[in-house]
Formats: sequence, C-alpha cells, structure tokens
Amino acid sequence: MADYFDSPRILQCPPVKRAAYSDRTAWILAEVCRLVYEPLPAERDTGALVQELREAVRGGVDDDALAALLRRAREHGSEDDSPIESALREGGFQLLDGFAIDGTEGVIIRLEATDTFEGMLVVAFRGTQPSVADIVTDIKANLVAAPDGGRIHAGFQEAFDRVGERIRKALAEHQGLPVYFTGHSLGGALALVATRYLGSDGAGATYTFGCPRVADDAFFYTVKTPVYRIVHGADAVARIPFGYGLNFVLAGLRVIPINGTFEISEWIRKRFVGYTHFGDLVFLRPGPVDSNTGTTPAPAARLVKRSPNIFWRVKTTLLRWIATRGRAGASDHSMEQYALKLRAYAEWRNPEEHR
Repeated sequence: MADYFDSPRILQCPPVKRAAYSDRTAWILAEVCRLVYEPLPAERDTGALVQELREAVRGGVDDDALAALLRRAREHGSEDDSPIESALREGGFQLLDGFAIDGTEGVIIRLEATDTFEGMLVVAFRGTQPSVADIVTDIKANLVAAPDGGRIHAGFQEAFDRVGERIRKALAEHQGLPVYFTGHSLGGALALVATRYLGSDGAGATYTFGCPRVADDAFFYTVKTPVYRIVHGADAVARIPFGYGLNFVLAGLRVIPINGTFEISEWIRKRFVGYTHFGDLVFLRPGPVDSNTGTTPAPAARLVKRSPNIFWRVKTTLLRWIATRGRAGASDHSMEQYALKLRAYAEWRNPEEHR
C-alpha cells in the first residue's frame, strides 16, 4: 500500500472550525480520497465468504451455523486489521464505518481529538472505477426532480440513496463534531449530494476534487455548508456534464435545416439543460508532479490559484490540452496529482518554523 498522511506536521490541529478554505484541510482530505480507493473492509474477503456460504449450503449445515456465517458476511466490514485501517491509524484517524453497496463506496472516519483539538468527522466517497455499477451511475445523466426542490443527475441521486440513511445514522452517533464531506470524481459528486441532504449550518465544510456538475441551481438553494471545488488544470471530468454552454450548442442545432433537429434539441433541453457547478473554485496549475521527489512544475507558491477569472482559466486549460494533445483531460484527473500539489502548497504555506 502507498504511503499516506506522510506530512505529520500538516496533520497537527487542522483549523476545522474555520469556515474559510484551509490548505491543510484540503491536503488531509485529498489523502483520505486517495486512500478510499484502496479495498475497504466491507469489500475484503467477499469472494471467500460467498464461497464458504455456498459450500455450507451444499453441505447441509444446520441453521445456527448458517446464521453465524451470514452474520460474518454482514459484519466483516468492522474487522480492525485491514490495511486501510492501519493507514488511517497512522494518520490519527479512526474508521467508524465503511460501506460498499451496489457500487457506492466510502468511509466515515474521525480524526482523533488531542489536548488542543476536539477532532473532526469525515465522510469520504470513492470515485469512478471500471465497474458496471459506476459506469451506469455516470451515464444516467438526465436531470430528475430532487426531494425538496431542484433537479439532480439521476445516477448520482440513485447512488446516494443506497447509503444516505446509513450515513445519517452514523453521524447522529457523533453529534457535536465538525463534519466534512469529500470525494474525488464521482465521489465528489456524492459528497455534494450528501452536503445537500445531510449538511448543516454548523462547523464543517465540503471539499471536492475533480468533481463533475451534479445538479441545477435550485438544488443548492438550501445548502449552507461551505463548498470548495478543487480542479486541477485540464481535468476533463470537472467540465461535464455540459453547463450553460449547452444552450449555444442547442441553438446551433435548431437552425440546421434537417428534419428532426428541433425535436432532438428539445429532447436534450428537457433532460440535460440546467447543470451548474456549485462552490468556490480552487484551481491547481497544470503539470505533473514527480511522486518520488515531489518536484513541482512551478514554485510551490504558484501551485494554487483561488477563484481565477474565466479568461485566464480558459487560456490555461486550452494551452494544456493543446500541449498534451488532449491527454491532460485524463492525466490531470489523477487523485495522486491533486494530493501531491496540495501537499507541496500546504507545506509552503505552513513552514515548520511557524508551527
């Protein structure tokens, strides 16, 4: 397993009660998002348990023995010797719950309290993986009515519904601690959905990495939790589904003098027009970081740009796409690159002599 949380001084007492964006918090949550791609306790030994259950049924075991096996199948996610839990412990975290239900995976963890720090809760969702469930979730991109107003990506709503109540109950057991939602890619989308349904106006925030558009403006009207949308360079996932620019595409489609173009544009408009981003943009300058040396493509002081204007951002992104012949759309989506740059910037912003 890769090294995680390997900058201990940044882990010390993150400013979790500060609503404003924090470089330290951004890196800590980026590490959690990297870690959540590792096999979760809820996924461990599933194949072996299934095989054991199958053999038990074939062998005609009694009901008590079968019930014990089923109990293990439900509870094996709570084992305390999994590699992911070891990595969390090294970072000062405790795993409270891990879930992997029909393609929706994530963890609920707590950064332990110290004499000067009361602790924090983190709900982290895993991003897209090459699985049928994740692909189906991503492609169900039609906007549907959301509970209590607004419209949301149909696949993201369905994915969150599988785990929403479980997360709500887990958080209720730890009231009073600041709650942070986070995720990369699809995980970032689910973190935003969780913010809408489970967030509050108390302490805590949401940090997403390479997050796609999730819903329309009305969906976010009731959100009070601060949201920070971190985007690296030319990351293509952070630019889909298309937002307001789709209106211009449809306008062009309508004037094409071919039968059916108007009907097609109307079908698209009713299902997909309205997507918007939500949250304060934090832009990471493009260019790979060497994972072995930590060498950055620019001085650490220039790695992060807060709320850049659209003209600078479009120019930077286009130049990056051209220079890499479009490959940066995928390479800049790497969670490892997000974490490396955020670490370099956090260390520059928090020099050891100031701690």
